[in-house]
Amino acid sequence: MKAVRIHQFGPTEEVLQYEEVPVPQPGTQEILIKVEAASLNRADLGLRRGTYRVAPEDLPITPGREFAGTVSALGVDARGFEVGQRVLAYLGKGGYAEYALSKASLVRPIPSGVDSVTAAAVPTTFMTAWFALLEDAKLKSGDTILVQAGSSGVGNAAIQIAKSRGARVITTAGSEEKCQRVLALGADLAINYAAKDFGPEVLSFTAGRGVDVVLEMIGGDVYNKSLQLLASGGRLVSIGGAFGAIPEPPPALADGRKATRFSITNYLATHPEGLRQLDEFLNLIRAGTFKVIIGRAFPLAEARTAQRYLESRDHFGKVVLVM
Repeated sequence: MKAVRIHQFGPTEEVLQYEEVPVPQPGTQEILIKVEAASLNRADLGLRRGTYRVAPEDLPITPGREFAGTVSALGVDARGFEVGQRVLAYLGKGGYAEYALSKASLVRPIPSGVDSVTAAAVPTTFMTAWFALLEDAKLKSGDTILVQAGSSGVGNAAIQIAKSRGARVITTAGSEEKCQRVLALGADLAINYAAKDFGPEVLSFTAGRGVDVVLEMIGGDVYNKSLQLLASGGRLVSIGGAFGAIPEPPPALADGRKATRFSITNYLATHPEGLRQLDEFLNLIRAGTFKVIIGRAFPLAEARTAQRYLESRDHFGKVVLVM
């Protein structure tokens, strides 16, 4: 089979090697999946650089933490699924390949009416936004929320989830076209950060009060400015500094304000039952309640180009590989 592997860490996509490798065989409680689509995430970029949960002795490794396809074979004690069934795997690795293994406990069925490309783009985006907003930020109806990077996959999901919970949504994006698209997803205000300072715009929209919740994923100056926009009792949740540093631990704030960091990987490690939330998302997507935006799909052989496109920040929504 064909797979994309990393034999040595490096700063650019050139370390991704498209090569022939044996089809893996499922072990105890494992499922072999014929992959149809795999979603790209910024965690893949960290893995490539050697900064995300992989040691040099673990190489070579195939990236891809979320992927969708059909069950090809079942290992011993891999219960609850059958060969030929359409499934989605999450929190694994190996998705940049024609076949991949997953623990049965990390696999969910895909309902009819949801294609594999859409399914593969769901887990990181929707689960991160859902648990960060509802568990960490305690988002409630009537809150005003600022979603940074609304054109990203997580941003797309957060806008829709926040609106479904009765919140008023402000978001940022890097062009007027992207601003129009996030407004179409339900945002109440979209700020083109390439043309305007988002801080004064947020304060103007909220009559100087600020926001109840910030979902922040940029880091650096954006993180610091976002803290300044919290209303009394406001909560900022950071899900990672894609383009700047984030204080660790988060700073102590006055007037009941709070800053936290959230990782969906860490959350599911202690709340494995949370993975079943994927079933609800897939059904809501099938019903048209939530939308999954695919920015661009690339063939597996073009994984380097796909990662370069992800890093460019030109995309809107998710970037995926198709087999």
